[in-house]
Amino acid sequence: MANLVADIISLAAIQAEETYDTPTWIKYINAALDDLTSVIKLLKTKSSIAAVTSSTGAATITISGDADLTKAFELISVFFTPTSGTIRQLRRLPFNDNVSEGWKLTSTTINIQVSGANSDATATARVDYYQKLQHVTGESDSIETVTSLPEQYHNLLVNYCVAKSQQREEELNDANSAYSEYMSEKNSLAIDRIWQMEPHNRKFIRNARIAALIGGNASQ
Repeated sequence: MANLVADIISLAAIQAEETYDTPTWIKYINAALDDLTSVIKLLKTKSSIAAVTSSTGAATITISGDADLTKAFELISVFFTPTSGTIRQLRRLPFNDNVSEGWKLTSTTINIQVSGANSDATATARVDYYQKLQHVTGESDSIETVTSLPEQYHNLLVNYCVAKSQQREEELNDANSAYSEYMSEKNSLAIDRIWQMEPHNRKFIRNARIAALIGGNASQ
């Protein structure tokens, strides 16, 4: 399996029969990582976040001020723990709800609203989130270590690089073939990750898999 950036580049160059400089290949690899971020669903948790509340029970967590939360692709859950109470999960609120207990997301902050009785000036928060796949910078980078992409999915990076390099050379038939293979593998990855990370959606995945096997609509 290809674990280093150099391995991905070598395999892509052989399959594409093209030679580019390392920065170009790395640009393609990072573009693939960005494309896969939405389906890989890498669950992370940041605990013990300071959530200093006001007398009205309002607190703000600045995302840009947290090295972990800046890597978040999607926030999943927010929990709140007052010093004088127990941890509880907050629900996400519509932005025009300024009364209910819960949390809101802006482009830069997580805004928490709790009742005055439950607020505490030294409270903490916990955030569960799906993390972005991190970019690589050099040939010696380990794909799994640096990006967090599991090894069994590294071939998607190869196929993406092959497709992009062939588009560049206007070898459109080969590019379409490589991109079709990439999209097929990406769809399989999405199904696998939804199955693993979102059990409440398994019935939909099960139906999709059955439909694929029988070549029809599993609901019929």
